[in-house]
Amino acid sequence: MREKLTMAFAIIILAVMIPYLGTIVLTGKVGATTISVAELDSGKTVSLDLNGQYMVLDVEAYLKGVLPTAMEGSENIEMWKTLAIIERTNIYKKMDGMGNIDEEDLGMKYLSEEEIRQLWGEQNYDSYMKKLEQAIIETAGIVLLYDGEYIDALYHKVSVGTTVSAEELFGEEIPYLSAVVSSHDVESKDYMNLVMISKDTVQELIILESTEHGYVKRIKCNGEELTGEEAQERLGLSSLNFYIEDMGEEFRVVCLGKGHGMGLSLYGAGIMAAEGKGYVEILQYYYPGVQLSEKLSL
Repeated sequence: MREKLTMAFAIIILAVMIPYLGTIVLTGKVGATTISVAELDSGKTVSLDLNGQYMVLDVEAYLKGVLPTAMEGSENIEMWKTLAIIERTNIYKKMDGMGNIDEEDLGMKYLSEEEIRQLWGEQNYDSYMKKLEQAIIETAGIVLLYDGEYIDALYHKVSVGTTVSAEELFGEEIPYLSAVVSSHDVESKDYMNLVMISKDTVQELIILESTEHGYVKRIKCNGEELTGEEAQERLGLSSLNFYIEDMGEEFRVVCLGKGHGMGLSLYGAGIMAAEGKGYVEILQYYYPGVQLSEKLSL
């Protein structure tokens, strides 16, 4: 009888201990628990006004509302990790050593949960947000550095098949913003965009100067000389890489790529992620020579 009781007691102990021991084996931590984005503490915060309510959020929590503005939601989790590191880097760089910054100084837009639900749709919100939160947690605190300094982590939607270097566009050599091949971008639905401009509003439209690969630097519009960036904004163009065709009663502006073309291409990076590449390989491909910092201690 005593042996049976001893055996039963041993079975009960094992039943209790096996899940506990399994946790240690899988995580390497005793009593490990799941952490949420809201619990992350980077020591850096962003102040913002959200629909009339003043808020101060940790950078990690702030990312949760910022990242959905850049991607559709269905992307591979490695893309969410990639974007989290990019935007975290940009925030830290603009902080310039400070512990807090106002959102208006970042040039970013934080979306509320309700706004994200409207953006993604109720049917997608839970699954998309789960990936986004996991990406933030798994890359918490990681930023991109070059020679020990935060980089300008520029990115765009679609390149023209090759990203443009800072030297070609602005005449300034920045090693991590050099041109890299992103050949799959030409397959994107956003690769080419046509804009028709009536001569009733614009009588003169002439490109004065463009770079080797077609990025417009100077243009004349109705006698006024504009920079490529000014023309892009005024004419509502999707890219700085464009050419103009005179169609008689109107001008046809053919835009290639989407965005400024420097740094990381979201489309090209998405292809790399779909092929099984991780965020480290993706980032170090599009930003040659960068290092990734240590992860935040959770």
